[in-house]
Amino acid sequence: MNKIFDVKMKKINCFLAAIILTLLTLNGFAQKPAAPTDKIEWHGYTQFWANTNFDNSYNFSLRRLKFWLGSGPTFSDHWSFKVQALFTSLGHEKFFLQDVYGQYHNKSGISSLRFGQFTPKYSLQRCQHDFQIPAIERANAINVLIPNGTLGVRDLGFQYTLKPAQRHLEVNFGIFKGSGIKEYKLNYSGYMFTHNLSYTIRQNKTLWKFGYSVMYRKAVDLQLKHILPDSVLFTGNDFRCDVYAMFNSRYFDLQAEYLNAWLNGERTFGYYALATIKANKKNEIYLSYDKYNDLIGSTTNNPWYIAGYNYKIKGDSLILTLDTRFRDDDGSLKNITSLQFQIFFH
Repeated sequence: MNKIFDVKMKKINCFLAAIILTLLTLNGFAQKPAAPTDKIEWHGYTQFWANTNFDNSYNFSLRRLKFWLGSGPTFSDHWSFKVQALFTSLGHEKFFLQDVYGQYHNKSGISSLRFGQFTPKYSLQRCQHDFQIPAIERANAINVLIPNGTLGVRDLGFQYTLKPAQRHLEVNFGIFKGSGIKEYKLNYSGYMFTHNLSYTIRQNKTLWKFGYSVMYRKAVDLQLKHILPDSVLFTGNDFRCDVYAMFNSRYFDLQAEYLNAWLNGERTFGYYALATIKANKKNEIYLSYDKYNDLIGSTTNNPWYIAGYNYKIKGDSLILTLDTRFRDDDGSLKNITSLQFQIFFH
């Protein structure tokens, strides 16, 4: 009984803390924002989320409360760092340390070496900030088929970045432990290599971007949730690849990706297309097609059809989003409708 009471009190305290943070943030918008220091900068935002299937599921949660601390423009000519933590109801009201890394830049800024715990450069949408993505959530294939999609997203390792050709071209090479960060494996004997290449073209008020990513992992006893059954621990060769394209303009954005993974030769794949119509600075509509095919026989792999509306009260700092998605679920229509409120602290 005491345990149940403690859990309830914990949830109540977390909810009250989120409300207090929201009120403080809204009060901050009414005042002149404090200027960040030249050497150290901090940022943070929160997303409150309510969703329903209009049948038997109604949910209200703190989707994200994220803070990060990093080096400012005058911190160093060659060195930078970042530390980022996340609090979410989906993580059972626990703080989760995400990024802890340092980075060395050469004098011209053309090349850099990053080391520590961070997200390997892989995929277009995964490298876009979640507070700037039009849709409420990234595509299913992105959440699962990036190198550590269900292993904590981040990994421990090194990544070298080169940006030649007036920075139109970007090339990344990474070496990582390969076990993710959701579960720390002290004597893990596997490893992982990643590579990403992208090319960006800017003309007038439009942007084109094309790229690909590849990954090879020597896996040892990894639980690859949402790819394989939970009872399976995967050991062997894990090879993945991804191709993507993006077009941005003043009134219309379009991006798409196609991802593949071969686990000891067994293939799983997914893809999405996301279109955004920007009526003006405050109103935008988005449409998306989201398809993911796993290696679990008991799941439904039918695609999601997604439509949504963003009301940008104050740019990315204050956004209200309405998102609805449909799927054929073994002969019946499954619907999830969500409402999200996003507040940026700094």
